[in-house]
Amino acid sequence: MVACPILVITALISCQKNDDVARDIAAKLMSTLIMESETPDLFQNLDNQLRGFIDDGKIKETQNTANSPTEEELTVADENANKGPELARALEVKADLNRQLEEYDEAISHYEEALSLLGTDSEDAESLGRICASLAVIHDIQGNTMGAKSHYERAIACFERLTPPALLDVADLSNNLAFIYEAEDNFDKAETLLLKALKITHETLGEKHEQTAALYNNVGSLYFKAEYDEQARKMHMMALDARLEIFGDHHLETAQSHGNLALVFVKSNDLDAAKRHFDRALDAYEGNLAEGRDDYEIVAANYRDVLASIGDDKAVAALEERTKAKLS
Repeated sequence: MVACPILVITALISCQKNDDVARDIAAKLMSTLIMESETPDLFQNLDNQLRGFIDDGKIKETQNTANSPTEEELTVADENANKGPELARALEVKADLNRQLEEYDEAISHYEEALSLLGTDSEDAESLGRICASLAVIHDIQGNTMGAKSHYERAIACFERLTPPALLDVADLSNNLAFIYEAEDNFDKAETLLLKALKITHETLGEKHEQTAALYNNVGSLYFKAEYDEQARKMHMMALDARLEIFGDHHLETAQSHGNLALVFVKSNDLDAAKRHFDRALDAYEGNLAEGRDDYEIVAANYRDVLASIGDDKAVAALEERTKAKLS
């Protein structure tokens, strides 16, 4: 079972897709936000409003807010003032909208232009980190591993140099970068990044937190792939213990941990323990089939293969009947 990455920093915007509206918003943003304000807080207040509406999926409110500043309200206060940070913010919001529409090339272009405006020596490490993280995510989606790694690393460095450091962002990004190295079979690099992320969440959020549990799971999956079976068992057991306390028996993440532990025990030839965890995984998935159907089918197929390998035809038939009834 493949472990999924933890939530990516600057996650995809959750608003409804509407190409014409979104493009109209982007155009209005660029026509208003590039002008300087006669009040220092106007850009920040507008930017906060827009981001809040976007995060809440409120396309209409975003459009109205983008329409609200008039040229009279955004008059030039100082011809010599630096417009770079304000324009960078406008470009970033426009890129966010492009990304929501899956217009990745346009998003990359606007993010990169925003970076060039901020400059490599910018003191705004938070903005640099946020934009680099967004670029990393897009490159990751597109399979551009070199671009993704470069921007993940730069974003991590930016968030680490904040005062105080944005440690949870560092953990999220380190986790996502680790998945790239794991896919390249660079287990040492992946392990270093995952353990770094785990240390942060363990110390910041505690051992019984869902993000810490997710990292236990991801480290366990890495160790399983690298054939460090005992370490994999320990990590998956820690993930399961945390998830049972956080979510209870009947939750998709609890089911994931049971399914992963079942495979670990199969590999160590402890078939009784494997079957117990397979059964508990299926029980948990059966209460969440609307969301967990695909994983349920994978776990059931793995369980069937194990039962067939030991010649337990009766158990195979019972499992097939059970899964057929649940999936029909």
